[in-house]
Amino acid sequence: MRTRRIGWGGAADRWAHDLYRQSFPAVERAPWWLVHLMALRPGIDLVAWWDSPEPGAAPCALTYTARRPGSDLLLLFYLAVDPAARGSGTGTRVLGELGRRHRGASIVLEIEPVVDHAPNPEQRRRRLVFYERAGFHDTGMVVEEPSGEYWVLARPAPGREVSPEELIGLVRYTGLGLGREQIRRRRD
Repeated sequence: MRTRRIGWGGAADRWAHDLYRQSFPAVERAPWWLVHLMALRPGIDLVAWWDSPEPGAAPCALTYTARRPGSDLLLLFYLAVDPAARGSGTGTRVLGELGRRHRGASIVLEIEPVVDHAPNPEQRRRRLVFYERAGFHDTGMVVEEPSGEYWVLARPAPGREVSPEELIGLVRYTGLGLGREQIRRRRD
């Protein structure tokens, strides 16, 4: 897979912004200008992904990741697959490629709680199963953000676990929650 950082303006930025708006509820989306602004910080990347090596091919996925310089923890804030590429293994390939490009790093992400009383329980279950198939496991941690509560999944590097302290440090490094996030253990 090939990638390119997404800058302001241009076709890739318009495509990414549209996919971002289609893929995530408004309450979970940071303003697009803020996503771009934070992507100027070292280790924060807004990236378009292509399956095809052909010039002019359409991108198939979007990621927004954060890894502080010197850290071995990568936070996958957003993964969105273009509707035309869904169901073809694109998301799985992107996750595999992130693991290869960040060899030795643990990868963490947040998902909406998988609870029966949610407005979309089946979609949340499918998302959890997708990430579990890709090697992620439920850490039992919950991040409380202004936009809501999210479960933390991790694919730790061999011999390593993710601590709440390093996770909250990385979340706050991105600046998207403006320092109001909290982490706690889930009470099931």
